[in-house]
Amino acid sequence: MKMKSFAQSIAPVAVLASLLSGAATISPSHALYAAATPTTSTRAFHVEGRWELGGVGGWGLPALDSSAHLLYIPRNNRVMVVDTKTGSLVTEIGGMQNVREMVLDDAGKYGYVTDPTDGSDGFVRVFDRATHQLVASIPTGRVPAGIAFDAATKSVFAFNSHDHSATVIDATTNQVTATIPLEGRPASAISDGKGNIYVTLPALGEITRIDAAQKKVVTSWPLGTCTGPAGLSIDSAHRQLFTTCEDHKLVSVNADNGHVAAIADAPIGAGDLDFDPRHNMLFLADINGTLTVYRRISPTRYAVSQRVKTQPGARTLIVNHLDDKAFLATSKFDMNTTTKSEELQFRPTPVPGSFSIIVVGR
Repeated sequence: MKMKSFAQSIAPVAVLASLLSGAATISPSHALYAAATPTTSTRAFHVEGRWELGGVGGWGLPALDSSAHLLYIPRNNRVMVVDTKTGSLVTEIGGMQNVREMVLDDAGKYGYVTDPTDGSDGFVRVFDRATHQLVASIPTGRVPAGIAFDAATKSVFAFNSHDHSATVIDATTNQVTATIPLEGRPASAISDGKGNIYVTLPALGEITRIDAAQKKVVTSWPLGTCTGPAGLSIDSAHRQLFTTCEDHKLVSVNADNGHVAAIADAPIGAGDLDFDPRHNMLFLADINGTLTVYRRISPTRYAVSQRVKTQPGARTLIVNHLDDKAFLATSKFDMNTTTKSEELQFRPTPVPGSFSIIVVGR
């Protein structure tokens, strides 16, 4: 599970200087591209507030239902449901054991959560978004973690870390339709909404593309010097995938041919990424407590637009593309003194009751 102060924004003059500096090296064709790109508001991002939600345990990558103003947060044995207009807890969905990540379908009906339990059995837990009740537990391979929903085929793909496979679920029937073998351990996964699923294989330094309709791997792309690809986001319109590397680089990968281009440095401890297509901005949270906002200045080049101080540990991120708000999950941390494992004993552990969501807006 990912264990995943008011912000001080950089001065507008510094932002302008950064953008002008980057623009000075843009070719004429890139200048035309930049001119045609929608401009970003000059209002600075800043920490707007914090929702103190409490509870025990860690958390996984949240899912956001923007139209219903609901944020779903996987928390160990449950999913928190939070009203994004008020920051208050609506309810908690139980019946789970060790949840990791989750997705929502595009019909407003179901939510899907990976649950590896104790590692011996794996499930995707399905809940009804109207009643907030668990309605199904679908067996998967061992240790399912990453998960993606493909709107084109109405399918859910759960990625099994231990078995190096993907379990495919028909979202209209909640039945397993296929198991797809993978060459390595899968991590982050995302859909382009057009029938392609992409998943990082960190140990191999690759991104694999799956044809959702054919339910099979169609290609895998080595990322060259980008080893250990971590988080994954996508600009579907411009066919760009984004991931971070162990050598602290942020790279773009062409979603059609796998071409890799380094676009910026990534901070140490880089966490989740999210791309906002309305403003051509990429958000990257890091474990040291900084939210970095990048703005596109050419088809494959980005410049840092702003860095917002949040809180150490706030590396779990999701962005609401409708209202320019970012939600970051974190807590206070302490050393684990209750375990006999030396490895776990010195690993920072969330302090019970301190979990919160930091809201960044402008």
